[in-house]
Order: sequence, then C-alpha cells, then structure tokens
Amino acid sequence: MPIEQTHEPLKVNNIQRADLLRRACASWFKSGGIDVPSEASGVKVRLGLVYVVLHGASGVLAVYRARTDNGLLRRMKRWPASIEKVTPPGSVGNDTGNAAK
Repeated sequence: MPIEQTHEPLKVNNIQRADLLRRACASWFKSGGIDVPSEASGVKVRLGLVYVVLHGASGVLAVYRARTDNGLLRRMKRWPASIEKVTPPGSVGNDTGNAAK
C-alpha cells in the first residue's frame, strides 16, 4: 500500500485566494464551461497542496490544483473526495487531512 505523501503547507492569504479563484473561473469559462460557479466555490488546502474547487448548482464543476512553485493552475480529472465537501462561506476551508473519518 503506498504511503500518502504530505507537502510543506503553503500559507495562502486572502488576496492570493481571491486571485486563484478568479483565475480558475476564467479558465473554466475559457474551456467552454457554461454553468456559473456559485458562492460555495473556494480555495482549499489538503496535505499541503492548494486546490480551487468550483461548485455549481448541480455539484462540483471543476477542481484545479495550484503548483507550489509558481501558482500555475492545472485542471484535475480526478481529485481527492475530501475536497468536494462544501464549507460554509465564512469558513477558511482548510483540510489538513488529519481529521478522523
């Protein structure tokens, strides 16, 4: 069984979160997406990796992962199930992966 790799946690401030979300939305529409991302969309950190999750009325529209070195967004075909959960709009949305299941 492979050992789950953890990365050095990144500190993402509110300005960087807003920029990542804006860029992910732009990428979503540029790739042909027609559904509008909802307010539940946001940035989540899981095991040191930064993800941008775009939620729509029907569920998850897309998930992008930000590279740790330059912040480049890459759309994921498969993503960790724990980042699909919708967090309340006022919460930070960090998931360290250490929560009991």
